[in-house]
Amino acid sequence: MAFINLTDLPPFLIYQNEIFAPVRVNQMSTLAQLDTGANIVSISPKLAEGLPRAGKTGVGSAFDQKTFELVEKVEIEFLGQTHQTAARIFDNPSAYPFDAGLVLNAAIVYGQRLILDFRLLHFARPHQMPSISWNELEAVYLQKTDLCLIRLEAAGKPLFALFDTGAGLSVVNSIHLPELRLNLEPAYDLEIGDATGAKATQSIVRCSDLSLNGLLLPSFDCFPTDLKPIEDAVGHRIDLIIGTNLLLKSGLRWLFDKPAGKVFVAE
Repeated sequence: MAFINLTDLPPFLIYQNEIFAPVRVNQMSTLAQLDTGANIVSISPKLAEGLPRAGKTGVGSAFDQKTFELVEKVEIEFLGQTHQTAARIFDNPSAYPFDAGLVLNAAIVYGQRLILDFRLLHFARPHQMPSISWNELEAVYLQKTDLCLIRLEAAGKPLFALFDTGAGLSVVNSIHLPELRLNLEPAYDLEIGDATGAKATQSIVRCSDLSLNGLLLPSFDCFPTDLKPIEDAVGHRIDLIIGTNLLLKSGLRWLFDKPAGKVFVAE
Protein backbone atom coordinates (compact mmCIF):
# COMPACT_ATOMS: atom_id res chain seq x y z
CA MET A 1 0.00 0.00 0.00
CA ALA A 2 1.36 3.43 -0.95
CA PHE A 3 2.06 5.90 1.86
CA ILE A 4 0.93 9.45 1.15
CA ASN A 5 1.34 12.42 3.49
CA LEU A 6 -0.52 15.54 2.38
CA THR A 7 -0.47 17.50 5.64
CA ASP A 8 1.89 20.27 4.46
CA LEU A 9 0.20 21.54 1.31
CA PRO A 10 -3.39 22.62 0.62
CA PRO A 11 -5.85 20.88 -1.68
CA PHE A 12 -6.78 22.64 -4.87
CA LEU A 13 -10.32 23.75 -5.65
CA ILE A 14 -12.12 22.65 -8.81
CA TYR A 15 -14.84 24.90 -10.18
CA GLN A 16 -16.32 24.38 -13.65
CA ASN A 17 -13.22 22.47 -14.79
CA GLU A 18 -10.89 25.24 -13.58
CA ILE A 19 -8.27 24.72 -10.86
CA PHE A 20 -7.73 27.21 -8.03
CA ALA A 21 -5.29 27.48 -5.15
CA PRO A 22 -4.77 29.97 -2.30
CA VAL A 23 -2.11 32.65 -2.88
CA ARG A 24 -1.05 36.02 -1.51
CA VAL A 25 -0.62 38.96 -3.87
CA ASN A 26 1.22 41.99 -2.46
CA GLN A 27 0.22 40.84 1.06
CA MET A 28 -3.45 40.29 0.11
CA SER A 29 -5.02 36.81 0.16
CA THR A 30 -7.02 35.51 -2.79
CA LEU A 31 -7.54 32.42 -4.89
CA ALA A 32 -5.60 31.99 -8.12
CA GLN A 33 -6.46 29.91 -11.13
CA LEU A 34 -3.63 27.64 -12.25
CA ASP A 35 -3.00 28.01 -15.99
CA THR A 36 -0.02 26.04 -17.25
CA GLY A 37 -0.97 27.06 -20.77
CA ALA A 38 -0.32 30.74 -20.02
CA ASN A 39 3.03 32.49 -20.39
CA ILE A 40 1.99 35.58 -18.44
CA VAL A 41 0.28 36.15 -15.08
CA SER A 42 -3.16 37.79 -15.13
CA ILE A 43 -4.45 40.05 -12.34
CA SER A 44 -7.83 41.59 -11.57
CA PRO A 45 -8.34 45.38 -11.79
CA LYS A 46 -8.93 45.43 -8.01
CA LEU A 47 -5.61 43.78 -7.16
CA ALA A 48 -3.84 45.91 -9.77
CA GLU A 49 -4.87 49.18 -8.11
CA GLY A 50 -1.82 51.27 -7.23
CA LEU A 51 0.66 49.10 -9.14
CA PRO A 52 2.96 50.83 -11.66
CA ARG A 53 1.83 50.51 -15.27
CA ALA A 54 4.28 49.05 -17.77
CA GLY A 55 2.62 49.56 -21.14
CA LYS A 56 0.56 46.96 -22.98
CA THR A 57 0.96 43.34 -23.98
CA GLY A 58 -0.70 41.12 -26.57
CA VAL A 59 -2.29 37.82 -25.61
CA GLY A 60 -3.21 35.28 -28.28
CA SER A 61 -5.40 32.19 -28.20
CA ALA A 62 -6.97 29.72 -30.59
CA PHE A 63 -9.85 32.16 -31.15
CA ASP A 64 -8.48 35.72 -30.96
CA GLN A 65 -5.62 38.15 -30.33
CA LYS A 66 -6.13 40.95 -27.81
CA THR A 67 -4.11 43.71 -26.12
CA PHE A 68 -4.14 44.16 -22.33
CA GLU A 69 -2.69 46.73 -19.95
CA LEU A 70 0.44 45.55 -18.15
CA VAL A 71 1.48 46.18 -14.53
CA GLU A 72 4.72 45.37 -12.73
CA LYS A 73 6.00 44.75 -9.19
CA VAL A 74 3.45 42.01 -8.54
CA GLU A 75 4.63 39.93 -5.57
CA ILE A 76 3.05 36.48 -5.43
CA GLU A 77 3.38 33.93 -2.61
CA PHE A 78 2.47 30.45 -3.84
CA LEU A 79 3.11 27.22 -1.92
CA GLY A 80 5.91 28.71 0.15
CA GLN A 81 7.74 30.48 -2.68
CA THR A 82 7.72 34.18 -3.52
CA HIS A 83 7.75 35.43 -7.09
CA GLN A 84 8.20 38.95 -8.47
CA THR A 85 6.58 39.37 -11.86
CA ALA A 86 4.65 41.55 -14.26
CA ALA A 87 1.00 40.80 -15.03
CA ARG A 88 -1.66 41.71 -17.52
CA ILE A 89 -4.93 43.17 -16.22
CA PHE A 90 -7.86 41.03 -17.32
CA ASP A 91 -10.98 42.98 -18.22
CA ASN A 92 -13.57 40.22 -18.43
CA PRO A 93 -15.74 40.17 -15.27
CA SER A 94 -15.40 37.17 -12.96
CA ALA A 95 -18.36 34.82 -12.75
CA TYR A 96 -16.97 32.91 -9.79
CA PRO A 97 -18.92 32.75 -6.50
CA PHE A 98 -15.64 33.44 -4.65
CA ASP A 99 -12.74 35.89 -4.78
CA ALA A 100 -10.31 34.84 -7.53
CA GLY A 101 -8.16 37.78 -8.54
CA LEU A 102 -5.19 36.09 -10.16
CA VAL A 103 -4.21 33.60 -12.85
CA LEU A 104 -0.82 31.93 -12.35
CA ASN A 105 1.23 31.12 -15.43
CA ALA A 106 3.40 28.12 -16.28
CA ALA A 107 6.60 29.69 -14.94
CA ILE A 108 5.16 30.00 -11.42
CA VAL A 109 3.33 26.66 -11.32
CA TYR A 110 6.44 24.83 -12.57
CA GLY A 111 8.73 27.00 -10.42
CA GLN A 112 9.33 24.19 -7.92
CA ARG A 113 9.29 20.38 -7.94
CA LEU A 114 5.60 19.75 -7.49
CA ILE A 115 3.02 16.98 -7.80
CA LEU A 116 -0.45 17.74 -9.14
CA ASP A 117 -2.57 14.87 -7.83
CA PHE A 118 -5.81 14.58 -9.79
CA ARG A 119 -6.90 11.57 -7.77
CA LEU A 120 -6.90 13.25 -4.36
CA LEU A 121 -7.19 16.79 -5.80
CA HIS A 122 -4.15 17.93 -3.88
CA PHE A 123 -0.69 19.38 -4.26
CA ALA A 124 2.21 17.31 -2.96
CA ARG A 125 5.99 17.26 -2.78
CA PRO A 126 7.85 14.20 -4.08
CA HIS A 127 8.95 13.24 -0.54
CA GLN A 128 5.29 13.05 0.53
CA MET A 129 4.71 10.11 -1.84
CA PRO A 130 7.83 7.99 -1.23
CA SER A 131 6.28 4.68 -2.25
CA ILE A 132 4.64 5.84 -5.48
CA SER A 133 6.04 4.22 -8.63
CA TRP A 134 6.70 6.99 -11.16
CA ASN A 135 6.98 6.59 -14.93
CA GLU A 136 9.16 9.13 -16.68
CA LEU A 137 7.62 10.69 -19.78
CA GLU A 138 9.21 12.17 -22.86
CA ALA A 139 8.63 15.88 -22.33
CA VAL A 140 10.09 19.30 -23.05
CA TYR A 141 9.78 22.66 -21.29
CA LEU A 142 9.87 25.50 -23.79
CA GLN A 143 12.51 28.05 -22.81
CA LYS A 144 10.75 31.29 -23.76
CA THR A 145 7.33 30.43 -22.33
CA ASP A 146 7.96 27.66 -19.73
CA LEU A 147 5.09 25.69 -21.29
CA CYS A 148 5.36 21.91 -21.03
CA LEU A 149 4.83 19.56 -23.98
CA ILE A 150 4.36 15.84 -23.42
CA ARG A 151 4.61 12.96 -25.89
CA LEU A 152 1.55 10.74 -26.27
CA GLU A 153 0.69 8.01 -28.76
CA ALA A 154 -2.34 7.26 -30.92
CA ALA A 155 -2.28 3.93 -32.78
CA GLY A 156 1.49 3.88 -32.38
CA LYS A 157 1.99 7.37 -33.82
CA PRO A 158 3.57 10.00 -31.53
CA LEU A 159 1.75 13.25 -30.70
CA PHE A 160 2.93 16.36 -28.89
CA ALA A 161 0.44 17.58 -26.29
CA LEU A 162 0.46 20.82 -24.32
CA PHE A 163 -0.28 20.25 -20.61
CA ASP A 164 -2.79 23.04 -19.99
CA THR A 165 -4.65 23.34 -16.68
CA GLY A 166 -6.20 26.56 -17.96
CA ALA A 167 -8.16 24.71 -20.65
CA GLY A 168 -11.38 23.33 -19.23
CA LEU A 169 -11.86 21.24 -22.35
CA SER A 170 -9.15 19.49 -24.34
CA VAL A 171 -8.32 20.58 -27.89
CA VAL A 172 -7.07 18.75 -30.98
CA ASN A 173 -5.19 20.67 -33.67
CA SER A 174 -7.39 20.56 -36.77
CA ILE A 175 -4.53 21.29 -39.18
CA HIS A 176 -2.80 18.03 -38.17
CA LEU A 177 -5.92 15.83 -38.15
CA PRO A 178 -5.32 14.24 -41.58
CA GLU A 179 -2.01 12.77 -40.42
CA LEU A 180 -3.01 11.86 -36.86
CA ARG A 181 -4.47 8.46 -36.06
CA LEU A 182 -7.03 9.71 -33.61
CA ASN A 183 -10.30 7.90 -33.00
CA LEU A 184 -12.85 10.76 -32.97
CA GLU A 185 -16.64 10.50 -32.76
CA PRO A 186 -19.08 13.47 -33.00
CA ALA A 187 -20.69 14.31 -29.65
CA TYR A 188 -22.42 17.73 -29.29
CA ASP A 189 -22.06 21.51 -29.84
CA LEU A 190 -20.88 23.85 -27.09
CA GLU A 191 -20.08 27.57 -26.71
CA ILE A 192 -16.50 27.92 -25.42
CA GLY A 193 -14.58 30.95 -24.14
CA ASP A 194 -10.83 31.51 -24.12
CA ALA A 195 -8.16 33.56 -22.32
CA THR A 196 -8.89 36.67 -24.38
CA GLY A 197 -12.59 36.63 -23.50
CA ALA A 198 -13.58 35.53 -27.03
CA LYS A 199 -16.33 32.93 -27.41
CA ALA A 200 -17.21 30.55 -30.23
CA THR A 201 -19.54 27.59 -30.71
CA GLN A 202 -17.54 24.43 -31.29
CA SER A 203 -18.47 20.92 -32.41
CA ILE A 204 -17.30 18.62 -29.62
CA VAL A 205 -15.93 15.18 -30.47
CA ARG A 206 -15.06 12.21 -28.26
CA CYS A 207 -11.48 10.99 -28.50
CA SER A 208 -10.39 7.49 -27.51
CA ASP A 209 -7.45 5.07 -27.79
CA LEU A 210 -4.86 7.63 -26.71
CA SER A 211 -1.98 6.37 -24.57
CA LEU A 212 0.71 7.87 -22.36
CA ASN A 213 3.92 5.84 -22.20
CA GLY A 214 1.91 2.63 -22.54
CA LEU A 215 -0.87 3.79 -20.19
CA LEU A 216 -4.23 3.86 -21.98
CA LEU A 217 -6.11 7.07 -21.22
CA PRO A 218 -9.90 7.15 -20.87
CA SER A 219 -12.02 8.53 -23.67
CA PHE A 220 -12.51 12.29 -23.36
CA ASP A 221 -14.28 15.21 -24.99
CA CYS A 222 -12.34 17.73 -27.08
CA PHE A 223 -12.88 20.09 -29.98
CA PRO A 224 -10.88 20.52 -33.18
CA THR A 225 -9.55 23.98 -33.96
CA ASP A 226 -6.58 25.54 -35.76
CA LEU A 227 -3.69 25.84 -33.29
CA LYS A 228 -1.20 27.21 -35.82
CA PRO A 229 -1.19 30.71 -34.22
CA ILE A 230 -0.17 29.11 -30.91
CA GLU A 231 2.41 26.87 -32.62
CA ASP A 232 3.91 29.94 -34.30
CA ALA A 233 4.00 31.83 -31.02
CA VAL A 234 5.75 29.07 -29.04
CA GLY A 235 7.88 27.69 -31.87
CA HIS A 236 6.85 24.06 -31.51
CA ARG A 237 4.36 21.64 -33.02
CA ILE A 238 1.24 21.05 -30.90
CA ASP A 239 -1.11 18.21 -31.85
CA LEU A 240 -3.27 18.25 -28.75
CA ILE A 241 -4.00 20.33 -25.67
CA ILE A 242 -4.57 18.24 -22.56
CA GLY A 243 -7.29 20.10 -20.68
CA THR A 244 -8.64 19.78 -17.17
CA ASN A 245 -11.50 17.51 -18.28
CA LEU A 246 -9.01 14.78 -19.25
CA LEU A 247 -6.81 15.39 -16.19
CA LEU A 248 -9.76 14.93 -13.84
CA LYS A 249 -11.20 11.94 -15.67
CA SER A 250 -7.88 10.09 -15.78
CA GLY A 251 -7.18 10.70 -12.07
CA LEU A 252 -3.42 10.54 -12.62
CA ARG A 253 -0.64 12.05 -10.51
CA TRP A 254 1.81 14.31 -12.35
CA LEU A 255 5.26 15.20 -11.05
CA PHE A 256 6.88 18.23 -12.68
CA ASP A 257 10.61 18.76 -12.21
CA LYS A 258 11.37 21.70 -14.47
CA PRO A 259 14.96 22.29 -13.20
CA ALA A 260 15.79 18.76 -14.38
CA GLY A 261 13.61 19.09 -17.48
CA LYS A 262 11.56 16.05 -16.51
CA VAL A 263 7.92 14.99 -16.10
CA PHE A 264 6.67 11.83 -14.38
CA VAL A 265 3.23 10.26 -14.09
CA ALA A 266 1.71 7.68 -11.73
CA GLU A 267 -1.67 6.01 -11.33
